[in-house]
Amino acid sequence: MEIKVKYLTKDGFAEYGQFGNMLDKNRAGFGSDAFTFYRDCVRYATQAPVLGISTLSVKKDERFRLQALEYHNYASEVMMPLDDDAVLFLAKAGSSQEPSEKEIEAFIVPKNVIIQLNPGVWHYMPLPLHNNEVNVLIVLPERVYHNDLFSVDMSAKEIFVTI
Repeated sequence: MEIKVKYLTKDGFAEYGQFGNMLDKNRAGFGSDAFTFYRDCVRYATQAPVLGISTLSVKKDERFRLQALEYHNYASEVMMPLDDDAVLFLAKAGSSQEPSEKEIEAFIVPKNVIIQLNPGVWHYMPLPLHNNEVNVLIVLPERVYHNDLFSVDMSAKEIFVTI
C-alpha cells in the first residue's frame, strides 16, 4: 500500500499534536538589539521529574517503507529534524491495537521544525527525505523508551510513502 505524503498544516496535524518552525522570525519574541528570544514555539507538558534530550540518527530507506509503529501511553514526544527534511508516519491515538493501513498518514517535517506528539499517537522514526541520513533531536521523559513504549512490527504490511 502507498500513502501520499502530506505537508504540515495546523488543521491537518492538530489531532497528533503541534508543531512550529524554530527559525521563524515572525513568531512572538522579545529582546534587544543584541538578541531576540522567540518563546514557546510548542508547549510540552510533563509530570516527569527529568527529561532526556537525545539525538536519533536514521539512515535513508529509498522506498520510505514503514517498518514499525510505536506509542507512549503517558508521555508526549518532541522531535526536530536537524539537518534534513524528514518523512514521519503517524496514526491517531486511541487504541492499543495495530492501526490499519487506512489509519496511517505520512507528513513531511522540514528541518528545524519541531513537533510535539500527544501521548498515545502512533509514530515511526523520521526518515531522511533528501540526504543519506537525518539527525533528529528527541525530547522524552527519562527512560520512556524503556518503561512506556508499545510497538508493533509493520514490515509485513508493505506500506510505503509516495512523495
